[in-house]
Amino acid sequence: MSDARLSQATHGPRRSRGPRDKMNNERGYTLAELLTSIAVVGLLMAAIFLTLHQGQAAYLFGAGRAEVQQNARIALDLMTSELRTGSQVSAATATSITFRFLDESSTPVTVTVQYSLNGTNLERNQTVPAPATAQPEVLIGGVSNLIFTYYDVNNVVTTTAASVRAVDIALTTQPEDTTLAPSAPGNQRAVVGGRVLLRNL
Repeated sequence: MSDARLSQATHGPRRSRGPRDKMNNERGYTLAELLTSIAVVGLLMAAIFLTLHQGQAAYLFGAGRAEVQQNARIALDLMTSELRTGSQVSAATATSITFRFLDESSTPVTVTVQYSLNGTNLERNQTVPAPATAQPEVLIGGVSNLIFTYYDVNNVVTTTAASVRAVDIALTTQPEDTTLAPSAPGNQRAVVGGRVLLRNL
């Protein structure tokens, strides 16, 4: 009798390995490995969230900064350009100025205008000649501070309107959205200013 037959006769027929045997022999993940995987995924998610949060904060900061700077520059440029051709200051306070200037944009005409702060709005009120649009008009919003300082011909501070020969303008702007929290990235401030000599006095 051959060896193969002898073995079969001694031990019986060899049983093939079924699916259950294969499943029993497969090695699964241990609890330590699962916890490690969860921790790694958590760290990756935290890093992604932090990167996105910082990117959003940087965008809001830049957008808020651009808004307040642009508003401040628009207002300051218009006030200085009109004051530069001023011919008479009729009223001068710390937050308001009324003066006449020569508008040479088309047909030369003398214009009487007032700039003043009303709440957080910088208003321009033109009385002569009467414009077609309703007055006063809001030049910009989001103004937190506006200060006019006046100087006479000797460069001395004056409060007398007839003596004004130069004007310092200090303007501070903030976001027009009043719902922003003080700590919000978009809640920025811009401070601009300059001195204007009235040329036609």
